[in-house]
Amino acid sequence: MEPEALKYENLKPALAQYEARGRGESIAFLSWFLENIFRLDNVSADDSICDRPNDRGIDGIYVDHTLEEVQILQGKLKQKESSIGDAPLRELAGTLTQMKNAESVQALIDGGANEELKRILVRHNIKDLISKGYEVVGLFVSNQPLDSNGQEFLDSHQGILVYDRNRIANEFIEIEKAGGITGSYTFDTSYVSPMVIRTGTRATTYVIPVQALELVGMDGIDDGTLFTQNVRQSLGNTKVNKALRSSVTQPTEHENFLLYHNGVNILCDSAQLDEENEKLVISNYVVVNGAQSITTFRRARSSLSPDLRVLAKIIQIKDPDLSKKITINSNNQNAIKPRDLKSNNEIQLRLREEFSRVEGGVYDLEIKRGQEIDSSKILITNEEAGRLLLAFDLMSPESCHQVYKVFDDRYSDIFARPEVNAHRVIFLYLLNERIQKVAENINYRPLAKYGLTRFFLLSVASDLIRANKDTVAYYQDPSALFASGALSKFMDGIEVILRSIVIDLNYEVEEMGDQFDYKGDLKSPTKIKNLRTKLLRSYEKDVARDKAPLLNTFMV
Repeated sequence: MEPEALKYENLKPALAQYEARGRGESIAFLSWFLENIFRLDNVSADDSICDRPNDRGIDGIYVDHTLEEVQILQGKLKQKESSIGDAPLRELAGTLTQMKNAESVQALIDGGANEELKRILVRHNIKDLISKGYEVVGLFVSNQPLDSNGQEFLDSHQGILVYDRNRIANEFIEIEKAGGITGSYTFDTSYVSPMVIRTGTRATTYVIPVQALELVGMDGIDDGTLFTQNVRQSLGNTKVNKALRSSVTQPTEHENFLLYHNGVNILCDSAQLDEENEKLVISNYVVVNGAQSITTFRRARSSLSPDLRVLAKIIQIKDPDLSKKITINSNNQNAIKPRDLKSNNEIQLRLREEFSRVEGGVYDLEIKRGQEIDSSKILITNEEAGRLLLAFDLMSPESCHQVYKVFDDRYSDIFARPEVNAHRVIFLYLLNERIQKVAENINYRPLAKYGLTRFFLLSVASDLIRANKDTVAYYQDPSALFASGALSKFMDGIEVILRSIVIDLNYEVEEMGDQFDYKGDLKSPTKIKNLRTKLLRSYEKDVARDKAPLLNTFMV
Protein backbone atom coordinates (compact mmCIF):
# COMPACT_ATOMS: atom_id res chain seq x y z
CA MET A 1 0.00 0.00 0.00
CA GLU A 2 1.20 3.50 -0.81
CA PRO A 3 0.97 6.03 2.06
CA GLU A 4 -1.24 8.25 -0.11
CA ALA A 5 -3.92 5.55 0.03
CA LEU A 6 -4.47 6.52 3.68
CA LYS A 7 -5.40 10.09 2.87
CA TYR A 8 -8.98 10.72 3.90
CA GLU A 9 -10.49 10.95 0.42
CA ASN A 10 -8.74 7.73 -0.66
CA LEU A 11 -9.47 5.76 2.51
CA LYS A 12 -13.09 6.84 2.92
CA PRO A 13 -14.60 4.27 0.47
CA ALA A 14 -12.88 1.39 2.28
CA LEU A 15 -14.44 2.48 5.58
CA ALA A 16 -18.03 2.35 4.35
CA GLN A 17 -18.60 -1.24 5.47
CA TYR A 18 -17.23 -0.42 8.94
CA GLU A 19 -19.34 2.72 9.29
CA ALA A 20 -22.34 0.56 8.35
CA ARG A 21 -21.92 -1.16 11.71
CA GLY A 22 -23.00 2.08 13.39
CA ARG A 23 -19.49 3.39 14.04
CA GLY A 24 -18.21 6.93 13.72
CA GLU A 25 -15.47 7.62 11.21
CA SER A 26 -12.54 7.31 13.62
CA ILE A 27 -13.90 4.10 15.12
CA ALA A 28 -14.58 2.73 11.64
CA PHE A 29 -10.94 3.49 10.83
CA LEU A 30 -9.85 1.72 14.02
CA SER A 31 -11.97 -1.31 13.05
CA TRP A 32 -10.33 -1.31 9.61
CA PHE A 33 -6.93 -1.17 11.32
CA LEU A 34 -7.66 -4.08 13.65
CA GLU A 35 -8.80 -6.31 10.80
CA ASN A 36 -6.15 -5.34 8.24
CA ILE A 37 -3.07 -4.69 10.36
CA PHE A 38 -3.73 -6.67 13.56
CA ARG A 39 -5.47 -9.35 11.45
CA LEU A 40 -8.38 -9.84 13.83
CA ASP A 41 -11.62 -11.20 12.48
CA ASN A 42 -14.54 -8.80 12.50
CA VAL A 43 -16.04 -10.25 15.68
CA SER A 44 -12.79 -9.96 17.64
CA ALA A 45 -12.25 -6.44 16.29
CA ASP A 46 -15.72 -5.36 17.35
CA ASP A 47 -15.26 -6.95 20.77
CA SER A 48 -12.11 -4.88 21.29
CA ILE A 49 -13.76 -1.54 20.57
CA CYS A 50 -15.44 0.86 22.98
CA ASP A 51 -16.97 3.93 21.32
CA ARG A 52 -19.73 5.09 23.63
CA PRO A 53 -19.77 8.48 25.39
CA ASN A 54 -17.67 8.75 28.55
CA ASP A 55 -15.18 6.12 27.40
CA ARG A 56 -12.44 7.92 29.37
CA GLY A 57 -10.33 8.36 26.24
CA ILE A 58 -10.28 4.62 25.52
CA ASP A 59 -11.45 3.68 22.03
CA GLY A 60 -10.57 0.04 22.41
CA ILE A 61 -8.64 -2.58 24.38
CA TYR A 62 -6.74 -5.49 22.89
CA VAL A 63 -4.98 -8.07 25.06
CA ASP A 64 -1.85 -9.56 23.52
CA HIS A 65 -1.13 -12.66 25.58
CA THR A 66 2.04 -13.40 23.63
CA LEU A 67 3.62 -10.04 24.53
CA GLU A 68 1.75 -9.98 27.86
CA GLU A 69 0.40 -6.54 27.11
CA VAL A 70 -2.89 -4.77 27.64
CA GLN A 71 -3.00 -2.45 24.65
CA ILE A 72 -5.13 0.70 24.98
CA LEU A 73 -6.27 1.89 21.56
CA GLN A 74 -6.99 5.39 20.33
CA GLY A 75 -7.99 5.98 16.72
CA LYS A 76 -7.92 9.34 14.94
CA LEU A 77 -9.07 9.77 11.36
CA LYS A 78 -8.33 13.25 10.04
CA GLN A 79 -9.95 14.74 6.97
CA LYS A 80 -7.51 17.60 6.46
CA GLU A 81 -3.82 17.02 5.93
CA SER A 82 -1.83 17.49 9.12
CA SER A 83 0.66 15.52 11.23
CA ILE A 84 0.80 13.76 14.58
CA GLY A 85 2.55 16.00 17.08
CA ASP A 86 3.11 15.50 20.78
CA ALA A 87 -0.28 16.85 21.99
CA PRO A 88 -2.48 13.79 21.22
CA LEU A 89 0.27 11.50 22.49
CA ARG A 90 0.39 13.38 25.79
CA GLU A 91 -3.38 12.91 26.06
CA LEU A 92 -2.96 9.17 25.51
CA ALA A 93 -0.25 9.08 28.18
CA GLY A 94 -2.73 10.66 30.57
CA THR A 95 -5.34 8.07 29.64
CA LEU A 96 -2.92 5.26 30.49
CA THR A 97 -2.63 6.47 34.10
CA GLN A 98 -6.20 5.17 34.59
CA MET A 99 -4.80 1.67 34.09
CA LYS A 100 -1.57 1.95 36.06
CA ASN A 101 -2.48 -0.82 38.51
CA ALA A 102 -5.27 -3.20 39.51
CA GLU A 103 -6.77 -0.65 41.91
CA SER A 104 -7.07 1.90 39.10
CA VAL A 105 -8.85 -0.63 36.92
CA GLN A 106 -11.26 -1.46 39.73
CA ALA A 107 -11.94 2.25 40.16
CA LEU A 108 -12.88 2.44 36.47
CA ILE A 109 -15.22 -0.53 36.86
CA ASP A 110 -16.83 0.99 39.98
CA GLY A 111 -16.92 4.54 38.62
CA GLY A 112 -18.94 6.44 36.08
CA ALA A 113 -17.35 5.13 32.89
CA ASN A 114 -19.73 3.79 30.27
CA GLU A 115 -20.97 0.22 30.56
CA GLU A 116 -19.33 -0.95 27.34
CA LEU A 117 -15.89 -0.01 28.67
CA LYS A 118 -16.68 -1.75 31.96
CA ARG A 119 -17.76 -4.91 30.14
CA ILE A 120 -14.53 -4.97 28.15
CA LEU A 121 -12.48 -4.58 31.32
CA VAL A 122 -14.36 -7.43 33.00
CA ARG A 123 -14.56 -9.69 29.94
CA HIS A 124 -10.82 -9.56 29.36
CA ASN A 125 -9.99 -9.82 33.09
CA ILE A 126 -7.85 -6.67 32.76
CA LYS A 127 -7.55 -6.20 36.52
CA ASP A 128 -6.16 -9.72 37.03
CA LEU A 129 -3.84 -9.47 34.03
CA ILE A 130 -2.30 -6.23 35.30
CA SER A 131 -1.91 -7.84 38.74
CA LYS A 132 -0.03 -10.69 37.03
CA GLY A 133 2.40 -8.24 35.46
CA TYR A 134 0.91 -7.53 32.04
CA GLU A 135 2.23 -4.18 30.81
CA VAL A 136 -0.19 -1.44 29.80
CA VAL A 137 0.75 0.01 26.41
CA GLY A 138 -0.91 2.80 24.44
CA LEU A 139 -1.45 2.46 20.69
CA PHE A 140 -2.21 5.62 18.76
CA VAL A 141 -3.62 4.87 15.31
CA SER A 142 -3.93 7.63 12.73
CA ASN A 143 -4.03 8.20 8.99
CA GLN A 144 -1.62 11.14 9.36
CA PRO A 145 2.20 10.96 9.47
CA LEU A 146 4.17 11.39 12.69
CA ASP A 147 6.16 14.62 12.92
CA SER A 148 9.39 15.43 14.76
CA ASN A 149 7.59 16.66 17.90
CA GLY A 150 5.64 13.42 18.09
CA GLN A 151 8.77 11.37 17.56
CA GLU A 152 10.59 13.30 20.27
CA PHE A 153 7.79 12.53 22.71
CA LEU A 154 7.84 8.84 21.78
CA ASP A 155 11.58 8.63 22.35
CA SER A 156 10.98 9.53 25.99
CA HIS A 157 7.82 7.43 26.52
CA GLN A 158 8.38 3.76 25.87
CA GLY A 159 4.82 2.83 26.81
CA ILE A 160 3.28 4.32 23.66
CA LEU A 161 3.38 3.06 20.07
CA VAL A 162 2.20 5.00 17.04
CA TYR A 163 0.76 3.46 13.91
CA ASP A 164 0.89 6.43 11.58
CA ARG A 165 0.29 6.67 7.84
CA ASN A 166 3.73 5.40 6.89
CA ARG A 167 3.82 2.47 9.32
CA ILE A 168 0.33 1.30 8.40
CA ALA A 169 1.13 1.50 4.68
CA ASN A 170 4.30 -0.49 5.24
CA GLU A 171 2.57 -3.26 7.21
CA PHE A 172 -0.55 -3.55 5.07
CA ILE A 173 -0.63 -6.73 2.98
CA GLU A 174 -2.68 -6.25 -0.15
CA ILE A 175 -4.78 -9.20 -1.30
CA GLU A 176 -6.95 -9.77 -4.34
CA LYS A 177 -10.17 -10.90 -2.74
CA ALA A 178 -12.52 -10.93 -5.70
CA GLY A 179 -10.34 -12.89 -8.10
CA GLY A 180 -11.70 -14.60 -11.16
CA ILE A 181 -11.23 -13.59 -14.78
CA THR A 182 -11.60 -10.06 -16.10
CA GLY A 183 -12.89 -10.20 -19.64
CA SER A 184 -15.61 -11.95 -21.63
CA TYR A 185 -16.37 -15.49 -22.76
CA THR A 186 -19.00 -16.84 -25.15
CA PHE A 187 -21.06 -20.02 -24.82
CA ASP A 188 -22.94 -21.64 -27.71
CA THR A 189 -26.71 -21.89 -27.11
CA SER A 190 -27.65 -23.51 -30.41
CA TYR A 191 -28.02 -26.95 -28.76
CA VAL A 192 -30.83 -25.74 -26.52
CA SER A 193 -32.05 -22.34 -25.35
CA PRO A 194 -31.08 -21.55 -21.75
CA MET A 195 -33.68 -21.62 -19.02
CA VAL A 196 -33.73 -18.12 -17.52
CA ILE A 197 -34.55 -17.68 -13.83
CA ARG A 198 -34.76 -14.22 -12.28
CA THR A 199 -34.39 -13.98 -8.51
CA GLY A 200 -35.91 -10.58 -7.88
CA THR A 201 -33.38 -7.88 -8.71
CA ARG A 202 -30.47 -9.69 -7.07
CA ALA A 203 -29.57 -12.33 -9.66
CA THR A 204 -30.41 -13.75 -13.07
CA THR A 205 -29.55 -17.40 -13.71
CA TYR A 206 -29.07 -19.08 -17.08
CA VAL A 207 -29.24 -22.89 -16.95
CA ILE A 208 -27.77 -24.59 -19.99
CA PRO A 209 -25.98 -27.85 -20.91
CA VAL A 210 -22.57 -26.71 -22.18
CA GLN A 211 -19.90 -28.76 -23.88
CA ALA A 212 -16.86 -29.69 -21.80
CA LEU A 213 -14.91 -28.52 -24.86
CA GLU A 214 -16.27 -25.03 -24.22
CA LEU A 215 -15.46 -25.09 -20.50
CA VAL A 216 -11.81 -25.98 -21.06
CA GLY A 217 -11.44 -22.89 -23.26
CA MET A 218 -11.94 -20.49 -20.39
CA ASP A 219 -8.94 -18.56 -19.10
CA GLY A 220 -7.39 -19.16 -15.68
CA ILE A 221 -7.68 -22.95 -15.48
CA ASP A 222 -3.99 -23.78 -15.37
CA ASP A 223 -3.00 -21.10 -12.83
CA GLY A 224 -6.19 -21.45 -10.77
CA THR A 225 -7.38 -17.84 -11.12
CA LEU A 226 -10.67 -19.07 -12.60
CA PHE A 227 -11.39 -20.79 -9.29
CA THR A 228 -10.23 -18.06 -6.89
CA GLN A 229 -13.55 -17.92 -5.03
CA ASN A 230 -14.03 -21.69 -5.00
CA VAL A 231 -13.66 -22.98 -1.43
CA ARG A 232 -11.43 -25.75 -2.76
CA GLN A 233 -9.85 -26.70 -6.06
CA SER A 234 -8.97 -30.07 -7.58
CA LEU A 235 -8.73 -32.57 -4.72
CA GLY A 236 -6.60 -35.15 -6.50
CA ASN A 237 -7.41 -38.87 -6.33
CA THR A 238 -10.70 -38.75 -4.48
CA LYS A 239 -13.38 -41.34 -5.23
CA VAL A 240 -15.37 -38.67 -7.09
CA ASN A 241 -12.41 -37.60 -9.22
CA LYS A 242 -11.49 -41.19 -10.16
CA ALA A 243 -15.05 -41.85 -11.33
CA LEU A 244 -15.03 -38.55 -13.19
CA ARG A 245 -11.82 -39.36 -15.08
CA SER A 246 -13.15 -42.82 -15.92
CA SER A 247 -16.27 -41.35 -17.52
CA VAL A 248 -14.31 -38.72 -19.44
CA THR A 249 -11.91 -41.24 -20.97
CA GLN A 250 -14.72 -43.57 -22.11
CA PRO A 251 -16.41 -42.10 -25.24
CA THR A 252 -19.41 -44.39 -24.80
CA GLU A 253 -20.15 -42.63 -21.50
CA HIS A 254 -20.10 -39.09 -22.88
CA GLU A 255 -23.79 -38.92 -23.85
CA ASN A 256 -24.73 -40.12 -20.34
CA PHE A 257 -22.41 -37.74 -18.51
CA LEU A 258 -25.08 -35.08 -18.07
CA LEU A 259 -27.30 -37.59 -16.25
CA TYR A 260 -25.05 -38.13 -13.26
CA HIS A 261 -22.90 -35.03 -13.01
CA ASN A 262 -23.96 -32.25 -10.63
CA GLY A 263 -22.87 -29.47 -12.97
CA VAL A 264 -20.86 -26.30 -12.53
CA ASN A 265 -21.67 -22.85 -11.15
CA ILE A 266 -20.27 -19.74 -12.79
CA LEU A 267 -20.78 -16.27 -11.31
CA CYS A 268 -20.38 -13.23 -13.53
CA ASP A 269 -20.91 -9.49 -13.49
CA SER A 270 -23.02 -9.59 -16.63
CA ALA A 271 -24.59 -12.14 -18.99
CA GLN A 272 -26.08 -11.19 -22.35
CA LEU A 273 -28.24 -13.69 -24.23
CA ASP A 274 -28.07 -13.17 -28.00
CA GLU A 275 -31.00 -15.26 -29.22
CA GLU A 276 -30.52 -14.32 -32.86
CA ASN A 277 -26.92 -15.56 -32.99
CA GLU A 278 -27.54 -18.28 -30.36
CA LYS A 279 -24.82 -17.08 -28.01
CA LEU A 280 -24.54 -16.31 -24.29
CA VAL A 281 -21.78 -13.79 -23.58
CA ILE A 282 -20.55 -13.43 -19.99
CA SER A 283 -18.05 -10.96 -18.55
CA ASN A 284 -15.90 -10.86 -15.42
CA TYR A 285 -16.54 -14.42 -14.34
CA VAL A 286 -15.43 -16.95 -11.74
CA VAL A 287 -16.19 -20.64 -11.19
CA VAL A 288 -17.40 -21.23 -7.63
CA ASN A 289 -18.27 -24.89 -8.02
CA GLY A 290 -16.79 -27.23 -10.61
CA ALA A 291 -13.05 -26.79 -10.27
CA GLN A 292 -12.52 -30.56 -10.05
CA SER A 293 -14.55 -31.23 -13.19
CA ILE A 294 -13.10 -28.45 -15.31
CA THR A 295 -9.54 -29.30 -14.26
CA THR A 296 -10.15 -32.95 -15.13
CA PHE A 297 -11.61 -31.97 -18.52
CA ARG A 298 -8.57 -29.80 -19.19
CA ARG A 299 -6.12 -32.58 -18.43
CA ALA A 300 -8.09 -35.05 -20.55
CA ARG A 301 -9.07 -32.67 -23.35
CA SER A 302 -7.79 -35.08 -26.02
CA SER A 303 -10.54 -37.48 -24.89
CA LEU A 304 -13.37 -34.93 -25.00
CA SER A 305 -16.12 -35.01 -27.59
CA PRO A 306 -19.06 -32.72 -28.45
CA ASP A 307 -21.36 -35.26 -26.78
CA LEU A 308 -19.84 -34.65 -23.35
CA ARG A 309 -21.95 -31.90 -21.81
CA VAL A 310 -22.28 -30.50 -18.31
CA LEU A 311 -25.22 -28.63 -16.82
CA ALA A 312 -24.00 -25.09 -16.15
CA LYS A 313 -25.67 -22.50 -13.94
CA ILE A 314 -24.42 -19.12 -15.07
CA ILE A 315 -25.44 -16.52 -12.50
CA GLN A 316 -25.32 -12.80 -13.15
CA ILE A 317 -24.88 -11.28 -9.69
CA LYS A 318 -23.25 -8.35 -7.90
CA ASP A 319 -24.34 -9.12 -4.32
CA PRO A 320 -21.24 -10.33 -2.41
CA ASP A 321 -23.22 -11.81 0.48
CA LEU A 322 -25.44 -13.84 -1.82
CA SER A 323 -22.39 -14.86 -3.86
CA LYS A 324 -20.81 -16.25 -0.71
CA LYS A 325 -23.91 -18.29 0.12
CA ILE A 326 -24.01 -19.69 -3.42
CA THR A 327 -20.35 -20.67 -3.15
CA ILE A 328 -20.82 -22.51 0.14
CA ASN A 329 -24.12 -24.23 -0.59
CA SER A 330 -23.25 -25.40 -4.10
CA ASN A 331 -20.11 -27.30 -3.09
CA ASN A 332 -21.52 -30.71 -2.26
CA GLN A 333 -19.66 -33.30 -4.34
CA ASN A 334 -17.06 -33.78 -1.60
CA ALA A 335 -17.88 -32.93 2.00
CA ILE A 336 -16.99 -29.34 2.89
CA LYS A 337 -14.73 -29.04 5.89
CA PRO A 338 -14.38 -26.00 8.16
CA ARG A 339 -10.99 -25.45 6.54
CA ASP A 340 -12.65 -25.11 3.13
CA LEU A 341 -14.95 -22.39 4.40
CA LYS A 342 -11.94 -20.38 5.61
CA SER A 343 -9.98 -20.77 2.36
CA ASN A 344 -11.08 -17.35 1.11
CA ASN A 345 -10.92 -15.70 4.52
CA GLU A 346 -8.90 -12.47 4.46
CA ILE A 347 -6.64 -13.69 7.28
CA GLN A 348 -5.61 -16.74 5.24
CA LEU A 349 -5.23 -14.81 1.98
CA ARG A 350 -3.10 -12.17 3.67
CA LEU A 351 -0.93 -14.74 5.42
CA ARG A 352 -0.27 -16.58 2.17
CA GLU A 353 0.62 -13.33 0.42
CA GLU A 354 3.07 -12.58 3.23
CA PHE A 355 4.76 -15.96 2.67
CA SER A 356 5.72 -14.82 -0.83
CA ARG A 357 7.53 -11.82 0.64
CA VAL A 358 9.73 -13.45 3.27
CA GLU A 359 12.76 -15.74 3.12
CA GLY A 360 13.05 -15.24 -0.62
CA GLY A 361 9.63 -16.80 -1.18
CA VAL A 362 11.04 -20.30 -0.66
CA TYR A 363 8.05 -21.28 1.51
CA ASP A 364 4.43 -21.44 0.40
CA LEU A 365 1.26 -21.71 2.48
CA GLU A 366 -1.50 -24.01 1.24
CA ILE A 367 -4.82 -22.46 2.22
CA LYS A 368 -7.07 -24.36 -0.18
CA ARG A 369 -7.34 -28.08 -0.82
CA GLY A 370 -6.23 -28.86 -4.37
CA GLN A 371 -4.38 -25.56 -4.66
CA GLU A 372 -1.73 -25.48 -7.38
CA ILE A 373 1.68 -25.61 -5.68
CA ASP A 374 5.11 -24.71 -7.01
CA SER A 375 7.13 -27.91 -6.48
CA SER A 376 10.31 -25.87 -5.97
CA LYS A 377 8.89 -24.37 -2.76
CA ILE A 378 8.58 -25.82 0.74
CA LEU A 379 4.89 -26.30 1.40
CA ILE A 380 3.24 -25.67 4.76
CA THR A 381 -0.51 -26.25 4.98
CA ASN A 382 -2.58 -23.83 7.03
CA GLU A 383 -4.02 -26.86 8.80
CA GLU A 384 -0.56 -27.82 10.03
CA ALA A 385 0.23 -24.19 10.84
CA GLY A 386 -2.92 -23.93 12.94
CA ARG A 387 -2.10 -27.07 14.93
CA LEU A 388 1.43 -25.85 15.60
CA LEU A 389 0.12 -22.48 16.79
CA LEU A 390 -2.48 -24.22 18.94
CA ALA A 391 0.21 -26.23 20.73
CA PHE A 392 2.96 -23.61 20.97
CA ASP A 393 1.08 -20.33 21.46
CA LEU A 394 -2.15 -21.46 23.11
CA MET A 395 -0.56 -24.35 25.03
CA SER A 396 -3.33 -26.75 24.01
CA PRO A 397 -1.49 -29.77 22.58
CA GLU A 398 -4.30 -31.98 23.83
CA SER A 399 -6.62 -30.51 21.18
CA CYS A 400 -4.34 -30.82 18.16
CA HIS A 401 -5.93 -34.07 17.03
CA GLN A 402 -9.27 -32.29 16.74
CA VAL A 403 -8.39 -30.59 13.47
CA TYR A 404 -11.86 -29.12 13.08
CA LYS A 405 -11.15 -26.81 16.03
CA VAL A 406 -8.39 -25.09 14.08
CA PHE A 407 -10.89 -23.67 11.61
CA ASP A 408 -13.99 -23.66 13.78
CA ASP A 409 -14.34 -22.63 17.42
CA ARG A 410 -10.62 -21.88 17.96
CA TYR A 411 -10.00 -20.19 14.60
CA SER A 412 -9.89 -16.61 15.86
CA ASP A 413 -7.76 -17.52 18.86
CA ILE A 414 -5.26 -19.28 16.62
CA PHE A 415 -4.99 -17.11 13.53
CA ALA A 416 -6.58 -13.72 14.24
CA ARG A 417 -3.66 -12.23 16.16
CA PRO A 418 -1.11 -9.62 15.02
CA GLU A 419 1.84 -11.86 15.95
CA VAL A 420 0.71 -14.63 13.61
CA ASN A 421 2.77 -13.93 10.52
CA ALA A 422 4.83 -15.86 7.99
CA HIS A 423 8.00 -15.83 10.10
CA ARG A 424 6.16 -17.27 13.11
CA VAL A 425 4.63 -20.10 11.09
CA ILE A 426 7.94 -20.93 9.41
CA PHE A 427 9.70 -20.85 12.79
CA LEU A 428 7.23 -23.37 14.20
CA TYR A 429 7.50 -25.52 11.09
CA LEU A 430 11.30 -25.72 11.51
CA LEU A 431 10.99 -26.28 15.25
CA ASN A 432 8.56 -29.12 14.59
CA GLU A 433 11.13 -30.75 12.29
CA ARG A 434 13.65 -30.76 15.16
CA ILE A 435 11.05 -32.12 17.56
CA GLN A 436 10.25 -35.00 15.26
CA LYS A 437 13.94 -35.92 15.25
CA VAL A 438 14.07 -35.73 19.04
CA ALA A 439 10.94 -37.91 19.36
CA GLU A 440 12.88 -40.78 17.79
CA ASN A 441 14.78 -41.02 21.10
CA ILE A 442 11.64 -41.90 23.04
CA ASN A 443 12.10 -45.52 24.09
CA TYR A 444 8.44 -46.44 24.19
CA ARG A 445 7.80 -46.61 20.46
CA PRO A 446 4.00 -46.27 20.53
CA LEU A 447 4.51 -42.97 22.36
CA ALA A 448 7.26 -41.90 19.96
CA LYS A 449 4.96 -42.38 16.99
CA TYR A 450 1.76 -41.15 18.60
CA GLY A 451 0.16 -38.21 16.79
CA LEU A 452 -0.05 -35.91 19.83
CA THR A 453 3.50 -36.50 21.09
CA ARG A 454 5.11 -33.90 18.85
CA PHE A 455 2.58 -31.32 19.93
CA PHE A 456 3.23 -32.10 23.57
CA LEU A 457 6.96 -31.61 23.01
CA LEU A 458 6.20 -28.38 21.17
CA SER A 459 4.43 -27.09 24.27
CA VAL A 460 7.48 -28.10 26.31
CA ALA A 461 9.65 -26.09 23.92
CA SER A 462 7.29 -23.14 24.32
CA ASP A 463 7.68 -23.21 28.11
CA LEU A 464 11.43 -23.64 27.70
CA ILE A 465 11.81 -20.57 25.48
CA ARG A 466 9.53 -18.38 27.58
CA ALA A 467 11.21 -19.35 30.86
CA ASN A 468 14.57 -17.88 29.80
CA LYS A 469 14.74 -14.09 30.04
CA ASP A 470 17.24 -13.97 27.19
CA THR A 471 15.13 -16.01 24.76
CA VAL A 472 11.58 -14.95 25.60
CA ALA A 473 11.85 -12.22 22.96
CA TYR A 474 12.14 -14.93 20.31
CA TYR A 475 8.90 -16.47 21.53
CA GLN A 476 7.25 -13.11 21.13
CA ASP A 477 8.78 -12.38 17.72
CA PRO A 478 10.97 -15.07 16.10
CA SER A 479 11.64 -12.93 13.01
CA ALA A 480 14.76 -11.55 14.73
CA LEU A 481 16.31 -15.02 14.53
CA PHE A 482 15.89 -15.00 10.75
CA ALA A 483 17.27 -11.50 10.41
CA SER A 484 20.35 -12.19 12.55
CA GLY A 485 21.19 -15.54 10.96
CA ALA A 486 21.03 -17.17 14.42
CA LEU A 487 18.04 -19.41 13.68
CA SER A 488 19.96 -22.62 13.01
CA LYS A 489 22.07 -22.27 16.16
CA PHE A 490 18.96 -21.53 18.21
CA MET A 491 17.28 -24.64 16.85
CA ASP A 492 20.43 -26.65 17.65
CA GLY A 493 20.13 -25.50 21.26
CA ILE A 494 16.48 -26.45 21.54
CA GLU A 495 17.22 -29.85 20.05
CA VAL A 496 20.05 -30.53 22.51
CA ILE A 497 17.91 -29.56 25.50
CA LEU A 498 14.88 -31.50 24.32
CA ARG A 499 17.03 -34.59 23.90
CA SER A 500 18.00 -34.20 27.55
CA ILE A 501 14.33 -33.74 28.51
CA VAL A 502 13.35 -36.86 26.55
CA ILE A 503 15.76 -38.87 28.73
CA ASP A 504 13.70 -37.78 31.74
CA LEU A 505 10.51 -38.52 29.83
CA ASN A 506 11.73 -42.05 29.23
CA TYR A 507 12.36 -42.39 32.97
CA GLU A 508 8.86 -41.08 33.83
CA VAL A 509 7.21 -43.47 31.35
CA GLU A 510 9.22 -46.41 32.65
CA GLU A 511 8.44 -45.54 36.28
CA MET A 512 4.69 -45.26 35.62
CA GLY A 513 4.69 -48.58 33.81
CA ASP A 514 1.19 -49.80 33.07
CA GLN A 515 -0.25 -46.75 34.79
CA PHE A 516 0.90 -44.58 31.89
CA ASP A 517 -1.99 -44.27 29.44
CA TYR A 518 -0.45 -42.13 26.73
CA LYS A 519 -3.61 -42.16 24.63
CA GLY A 520 -5.61 -40.71 27.49
CA ASP A 521 -2.95 -38.69 29.28
CA LEU A 522 -1.94 -36.67 26.21
CA LYS A 523 -5.57 -35.59 25.82
CA SER A 524 -5.85 -34.40 29.42
CA PRO A 525 -4.85 -30.73 29.97
CA THR A 526 -4.21 -31.41 33.66
CA LYS A 527 -2.01 -34.46 33.10
CA ILE A 528 -0.11 -32.77 30.29
CA LYS A 529 0.58 -29.76 32.48
CA ASN A 530 1.74 -31.95 35.37
CA LEU A 531 4.04 -33.97 33.13
CA ARG A 532 5.46 -30.85 31.50
CA THR A 533 6.11 -29.33 34.93
CA LYS A 534 7.94 -32.46 36.07
CA LEU A 535 10.15 -32.53 33.01
CA LEU A 536 11.06 -28.85 33.18
CA ARG A 537 11.82 -29.04 36.91
CA SER A 538 14.10 -32.00 36.25
CA TYR A 539 15.81 -30.02 33.49
CA GLU A 540 16.29 -27.05 35.84
CA LYS A 541 17.96 -29.35 38.37
CA ASP A 542 20.30 -30.62 35.66
CA VAL A 543 21.17 -27.03 34.77
CA ALA A 544 21.93 -26.28 38.42
CA ARG A 545 24.22 -29.34 38.52
CA ASP A 546 25.93 -28.32 35.26
CA LYS A 547 24.53 -31.43 33.58
CA ALA A 548 22.50 -29.49 31.00
CA PRO A 549 23.04 -26.17 29.19
CA LEU A 550 20.82 -23.12 29.30
CA LEU A 551 19.17 -22.23 26.02
CA ASN A 552 20.75 -18.77 25.91
CA THR A 553 24.24 -20.30 25.81
CA PHE A 554 23.51 -21.23 22.21
CA MET A 555 22.97 -17.57 21.35
CA VAL A 556 26.53 -16.51 22.16
